[in-house]
Amino acid sequence: MLELSGKRVAVVGMGLSGVAAARMLRRQGSHVVLTDDKTADELKDEMKALVEMNVEYHLGGIEAKVLLDSDLVILSPGVPSDLPQIERARRAGLEVISEIELAYSMCKAPIIAITGTNGKTTTTMLTHHIATHAGLKAGLAGNVEIPFSEIVSEGPFDVMVLEVSSFQLENIKDFRPHVGALLNISPDHLDRYQRLDDYVAAKFLLFENQSNNEFAVLNEDDAAVVQVAERIPSRVLRFSMKTEVEQGAFLRNEHLVVRFDGNESRVMSVSGIPLFGRHNVENVLAAIAATLPLKVPVECYAPAVASFPGVEHRLERVREMDGVLFVNDSKATNIGATEKALESFDRPIVLIAGGRGKKSPYQPLRPLVKNKVRALVVIGEDAALLEDAFGDLVPTRRADTLPEAVRHAASLARSGDCVLLAPACASFDMFRNYKHRGRVFKEAVNAL
Repeated sequence: MLELSGKRVAVVGMGLSGVAAARMLRRQGSHVVLTDDKTADELKDEMKALVEMNVEYHLGGIEAKVLLDSDLVILSPGVPSDLPQIERARRAGLEVISEIELAYSMCKAPIIAITGTNGKTTTTMLTHHIATHAGLKAGLAGNVEIPFSEIVSEGPFDVMVLEVSSFQLENIKDFRPHVGALLNISPDHLDRYQRLDDYVAAKFLLFENQSNNEFAVLNEDDAAVVQVAERIPSRVLRFSMKTEVEQGAFLRNEHLVVRFDGNESRVMSVSGIPLFGRHNVENVLAAIAATLPLKVPVECYAPAVASFPGVEHRLERVREMDGVLFVNDSKATNIGATEKALESFDRPIVLIAGGRGKKSPYQPLRPLVKNKVRALVVIGEDAALLEDAFGDLVPTRRADTLPEAVRHAASLARSGDCVLLAPACASFDMFRNYKHRGRVFKEAVNAL
């Protein structure tokens, strides 16, 4: 456990994780200094928390001196690890750790930590739902916008279920989940990572501190995951839609089957899964595999999955009007997620896409756009790039706002179609975050 009492600790970044870390540090008796490159005007909500905590803060720039005068530096996930000020602190011998590493030092429960390019939130929340359904007191935190630091003191928990991003994993030290799950890898965040290999390496930090007393849950159908799986030191459980695995969860004749510690059981039919899309069958397999080490009774899985309500902004059914289904997948912030969304529907799609791109090429989506999309409405900073990528395949319109895009899409759609918001881009050019974008979409749909 970290010795924090009486220590001067710099927290870099005043988002949800940074504020939660500061609160936790104050409870441990640390002198907390918060710093952010945003101004007080840009951090109005966060400023209320600072005043309440009575902590020191430095805004409008991250000063190296603030870090160098500290005993420990906590880095929020939104802050790049390679900032010159951070590198200077490391060279001076200061320990720089992530918010999840800080919270981990206080966590006594076994951890299930889930990462991957796509499907993290759905799988994490379903894993938590299964554990709770099995009668366990389960915590839920991490990249689901509930900071680990915020709830770790609310225990004791039987298990802590975390969604972890590559950003959160970059600065771990001792963080070691009892179960670490890697769902998939596809190009993402290339606006932060110089190479895809750097992004992959960050994901595999999830397993760095594990031993053969812990478990790694891996996607047997993902070539990028399989390619580097042999580096993992822990016991491997696999999940697959395509092949029967020795240990883990798989499909056989449209039924989900588990094998663990020499036992095989049929869990449920695919038809009992209430979520859109074949990729969600994969997410269910992953969640089941991740809970096998908890000794969840097999008979718990089917009712737990059947009662799972899904996740807001992830293939969320909004409304059906005049035979047109409107679906909110605002969380589809990269190419891979939009690909999964398009694959989820058998009906023709009017696609709304665009926003702030992540420097990934859109061309891989061309076959799906050609085969699935009736019309395209583009918005945001990458609108022109999306027009260039798909304008020769489908009728394309540009909109200045999301409500305007919804009106265009509704006019283009026919009975039996799906109007799908699956942007393939981040939201920050027009919205506070993907949730804000999803809410605006739903408001516009319900106003039709």
